[in-house]
Amino acid sequence: MQFAKSSRLTKLKLAFLLLVSLVTSCGGGGGTVNPVNVTVPSSALVISEVSTCFSSNIDCWFEIYNRSGATVNLGNYSIQSTSVSVLGGAIFTSTFTLPSLSIPASSYVVISGNPKNSVQRGTQKILLRKGNVVPFWGSNGFVEILLNGSTSDFVSFGSSTQAPVTENYWSGQPVTALPSSALDYGKSIVRPWPSTADTNTRTAADWIRVDWVTPGGRNDVPAGTLDADGDGIPDSAEVVGGTFAGIDLYAMGARTGRKDIFIEIDSMSSVDPGIVPRAESLQMVVDRFAAHGIAIHFDAGTKFIFSFSASNFNLGQGSSVVAYEPCVTMDQTTCSSNVSDKRSIYDWKDENMDLSRRSIFHYLLFGNSQFANGSKSSSGLAELVGNDLIVTLGNWGLTATAGTSLNRLINYQASTIMHELGHNLGLKHGGNEDTNYKPNYLSIMNYMYQLSGLDPNPASLTAYQRWRLHIGDKTPLECALVGSPCGDKSQFIMDFSDGSSSALDESNLLENSNIGRGSTGGAYADWNMNGALNLGSQSIDLNGDGALTVLKDYNDWENLILPFTRQFNGNSGISFMFKPTKLLNPVSDDRQNTAIENQP
Repeated sequence: MQFAKSSRLTKLKLAFLLLVSLVTSCGGGGGTVNPVNVTVPSSALVISEVSTCFSSNIDCWFEIYNRSGATVNLGNYSIQSTSVSVLGGAIFTSTFTLPSLSIPASSYVVISGNPKNSVQRGTQKILLRKGNVVPFWGSNGFVEILLNGSTSDFVSFGSSTQAPVTENYWSGQPVTALPSSALDYGKSIVRPWPSTADTNTRTAADWIRVDWVTPGGRNDVPAGTLDADGDGIPDSAEVVGGTFAGIDLYAMGARTGRKDIFIEIDSMSSVDPGIVPRAESLQMVVDRFAAHGIAIHFDAGTKFIFSFSASNFNLGQGSSVVAYEPCVTMDQTTCSSNVSDKRSIYDWKDENMDLSRRSIFHYLLFGNSQFANGSKSSSGLAELVGNDLIVTLGNWGLTATAGTSLNRLINYQASTIMHELGHNLGLKHGGNEDTNYKPNYLSIMNYMYQLSGLDPNPASLTAYQRWRLHIGDKTPLECALVGSPCGDKSQFIMDFSDGSSSALDESNLLENSNIGRGSTGGAYADWNMNGALNLGSQSIDLNGDGALTVLKDYNDWENLILPFTRQFNGNSGISFMFKPTKLLNPVSDDRQNTAIENQP
């Protein structure tokens, strides 16, 4: 049974209350705090987290927690903070009015600057801008909540000398300074859970500095927590009793000493089988990564089963069905013919993915097409090192008819998911380069193998036939390939490369070298397609790029980049050796560079 997306909160609460010790907030996977036998101070709203902010063109953000037992409307409140003009200049103090948005009891809202004039979507975050002025702070600053002109809560940090509007509301020194160096990523100051709800001495003693931000959820990652397995998830959240922003990742399958990848799936409402996720396809991806010691955890909500079940891809998000539009891309301009104002994957994500998940989960949207008119487009699109990916197999003529048609549907979905996820993990179409169609690069990232799959024996006589189909004389037909996508999923081989192929010099090709993975039984690659082994060297543009170069393999599995939010402005984790060219903010601006996919 399918449910409307708007009912996600109800189902998420039901699933998690029954199966994991998690109380949700604000429409998704965020956690809440339920104080017991304590006296809550009069202020209903408290500032619970302030993130680092590297530069004035970044969406500086802080978090507010409603610790009262009643819904609070923000329309009666305003925010005062250190600020800056998006045009540049000195830091000064500004007051920002808040919209009439209700925060349920024991729930969180994130308030962020809006230097890019982004559209406000969803109810878990508020974008602030007054003219050209946005909230901003470096190592030093302050944030204050005002209710009818009086202080409701206040925090200052670093060397700030700002006093609250209400006299004597804060005493003593400010909280420790926030880092503002590009070499010191992923910090925030927080009121640690569980004291957030019942402790407010109005001093720096209420606060600590942590390495992992938890936007939209409780601040439950202890200071100094490490990530020993390097998957971008704190070790404290991968053990029994540990949580991240209130999310029980252990119950979802996370473990220490093993790399884990979490992916939330939404799919557009459609009867086109290409747009409807298949459990078999998801399992194929899970199995392939598991063979290399990496655990993939998909959350398709109630798509396959109503109750929480990690093995059936329900990690508690609720319904995963979202509104249909003919077009979705990574930009805001292509899909101009959509009926709604949603254009990019980020619009669907802002409305449907819980903020507390964004530092941990990738977001996968099954959509129709990347063309404005909804016609057949490339099979998918993804950020190149990032956390967002699209599968667009609408209007591909795929059907779920048993046999060849169903096999192709399942295999195409699985291989496209793995291909686009590979981009998120840092892989290009040539591994470490954009050079595509390299016969010796045996990877699902290679267009030669993405949808056609890999030959089960790369040293065999048939190993070069996928080159012949895609670059050569277009024979044999896809379904005639050994291990073709037309066969059962059990014989369809999709994989990343292990880098073991020898190089192929297009100016000096030897057919008896086959495709670079050895030769069995006299196998050879018939590069000139004359039906016989040529013992002399040949010059052939194998990948069709118009140049004769040396084509090299790449070890994909050894070079995957799992953490995607260890960045400048207070995102998850400690400093990381890989630094993407664009900053990433899971709260309000997590757009990364996009891998270029060829359209059919």
